[in-house]
Amino acid sequence: MFKQTVQKLLTGAIICETAFADEYEYLQANDNSQRVNDFLGNLDRNLTYLDSADAFYCTFQQVDQSNSAELSVLFSEVRSSFRPLVEFLELLLTVSQTDLPLHAKSVVNINELFDPFEHDQTLREHLRHLTSIKPFKSNKLETREQLVFVFQKLEEMGYLVRKNIGSSRYYGTARFDIIYLLIEFLNDSERVELPENDQQQQEELLF
Repeated sequence: MFKQTVQKLLTGAIICETAFADEYEYLQANDNSQRVNDFLGNLDRNLTYLDSADAFYCTFQQVDQSNSAELSVLFSEVRSSFRPLVEFLELLLTVSQTDLPLHAKSVVNINELFDPFEHDQTLREHLRHLTSIKPFKSNKLETREQLVFVFQKLEEMGYLVRKNIGSSRYYGTARFDIIYLLIEFLNDSERVELPENDQQQQEELLF
């Protein structure tokens, strides 16, 4: 389990109870988490725990010329899906009529969302726009198919998981929580050059 856990961390996985139950349970033991952290230290990385999301992830010990390029690439990847994610979250808040955004362990039943979309033209238009942009771009025309595609894409990206194949219940992972911190970290880093408008994007995300 040590090797499996380290490999996931180094590939950018966010280990929480929802997404990676076995690795999460492994890291719950202090001896195991210390062993993993010691190993990551040899690679100038740390095992970081986010208390608010109850999740583990890998971070760099410091930002310098040796890893600034890698961090910039990572930020670009996050930024490419930033606005579509915000649009999805805003759409979901509207449909579910709640002011609580998705976090780790949040539960969404996609079957409960079909009816509101079918009876609200504005929601359908917003969904149609969402599926016209990456990473949710799709040529599907039916509302249900579009919604299913968006959820499947979020599952593929690691933001949602299902306990059983074919289930209509999706569970949020800590990746929703981590993305906020990741953008904040990269913007605050003095050695990573970022476009000026990224600060505005960050503020929009931290709603």
